[in-house]
Amino acid sequence: MRYGFAIDQRTCIGCHACSVACKTEHSVPLGSFRTRVRWLPEPGDGRMTFLPLFGSECDLGANRATHGLAPACVTACPTKALELVDEAPEDAVPLERKGDTRDGVVYRGHARWQEDAMNAGVALSPEDPDPIYEQW
Repeated sequence: MRYGFAIDQRTCIGCHACSVACKTEHSVPLGSFRTRVRWLPEPGDGRMTFLPLFGSECDLGANRATHGLAPACVTACPTKALELVDEAPEDAVPLERKGDTRDGVVYRGHARWQEDAMNAGVALSPEDPDPIYEQW
């Protein structure tokens, strides 16, 4: 039984390789997301922190698992910040679920202020503080 994903925010570089791999693997149309990496300005100094979010339709790579393969998003991550785990690591915390986010995802190096910046979760929202999206 697979628990879900563990994401190490200390090593995530916000490159979107996971979301591109997911979109390719599942033929997700433009403007729709199953996975989204949020770029969030940290309070005080404005440095960026990266928060990969997984939508409720994420199946943890179930089709690939039948062939003994890791999910496309895990394979694509260049820093190995994303991993499929059987149980939540002790130093990881779950996020408060918002919008369409999936359960079974935990984060290492997570700061609680990020949950307030999540807004609608994976879906684009005009309230998102992400500076890289020209969304509205």
